[in-house]
Amino acid sequence: MRFLATCNPGTEDIAAEEIEWEVEDARVLDVREGYGRVVFESRGKPWLVLDQVYQLRSIHSVVRLVGEYRVSMGREGLREASEAARTSGVHRLIPLGATFAVRGERIGEGHEYTSVEIAAAVGEGVQRASLEEFGWSPMVRLASPSVVVYAEVEWDKLRIGVLLTGERSRHRRRYRVYDHPAALKATLAYAMLRMAGARDGESILDPMCGGGTVAIEAALLFENSRIYCVDINRRHVEGARLNVESARVAPRVTVIHGDARELTKIVGEESIDVAVSNPPYGIRLGDPIDVRVLYREFMPELYRTLRGGGRAAIITAEPGYLEEAARGAGFKVESRRKVRHGDLWTIVFIFSKP
Repeated sequence: MRFLATCNPGTEDIAAEEIEWEVEDARVLDVREGYGRVVFESRGKPWLVLDQVYQLRSIHSVVRLVGEYRVSMGREGLREASEAARTSGVHRLIPLGATFAVRGERIGEGHEYTSVEIAAAVGEGVQRASLEEFGWSPMVRLASPSVVVYAEVEWDKLRIGVLLTGERSRHRRRYRVYDHPAALKATLAYAMLRMAGARDGESILDPMCGGGTVAIEAALLFENSRIYCVDINRRHVEGARLNVESARVAPRVTVIHGDARELTKIVGEESIDVAVSNPPYGIRLGDPIDVRVLYREFMPELYRTLRGGGRAAIITAEPGYLEEAARGAGFKVESRRKVRHGDLWTIVFIFSKP
């Protein structure tokens, strides 16, 4: 079976690595960097592969692919897409009496049609194929269909398949009962833990935890780590506690009300192996000056809190300010990575303490 996995743009390599680790007999075929797409195949047992796919923590959705085709970027591409859907065999994956809908996606520029038009063309092809082979056409139901057919045009390539993971993106974890207004996507939190090289048994800290997403993902990933979750806002601290309890990881996550600029008073000096955080930045603080002050006061405290050889993964839309503050505190910049966070392209820095 061949699959298309979507993930946070900028984390495709991490998703590809997790797929090859966690899915039986998986082989990554294509990594679309910057587009949040990974194509892979598996020859494992279908029931086991589907279960493993559903457990992946770095992906937003997974589609079982039935075909990839070339289509024009002009209006004739719609006719080609309809014919591709008719011959793809995807109609055979819609049970008798089931409803279906097509979700279309368009990637790239220069197309003379919209995502909605792609979906309509593919849907027409699916119905024609079913009528020709079985003598009946599945009914379209846009809200809560039984089967979701996925059709994606990336430049001149059309991919058709069936959505396996449901229409709710997998980054929306079910443990999140408290929704922080600027929450980090859980898939990105997982990816940042991997970027930082976090290992089971290490102490892990999120010094500005919001709703506790990083801490929860760390607790779900590692069985023997001690995890600290700190925030200055009491409402967010209580929300993080609710999320931690909902995720059933409360015994291994300590949620603390405190100021990240006073970390050594909270968790002690040289007590943490890995820090991962999504601190406020310009758009959220409202004033770039506040960002500079926060970074300048926070980074030295974080440095003192980490053990020698400790690492920190921090995401920001103000990379110049953060890097300046980090270097001033004594950190070494190990890497920078461009990732999409909501509507923003941001930078994830990996810092180390010599």
